[in-house]
Amino acid sequence: RMREINAFCVLDFFVHKSCQRRGFGKKLFDFMIRHERLPARKFAIDRPSHKFLNFLSKHYGLARFQPQNNNFVVFDQYFTGSNRTTPNQTAR
Repeated sequence: RMREINAFCVLDFFVHKSCQRRGFGKKLFDFMIRHERLPARKFAIDRPSHKFLNFLSKHYGLARFQPQNNNFVVFDQYFTGSNRTTPNQTAR
């Protein structure tokens, strides 16, 4: 079933290799979530890399999506409203 949405869009981002695995990417993404006042599931991601998809799955429970011709990823939870949330995953 096709739906047209007006979603906030996020570009893939990169944390320099020397700074990876220190939580900087999570802090950056959490800041954006707080600033926009939206849960992670409510963003469309423009051409995400495999690393970014793994990051979103690990930290926000976002993994299931339907491939689209426009290269955007909108996770299934965008429509269902469900999102795994633990204290480690909540934006602070």
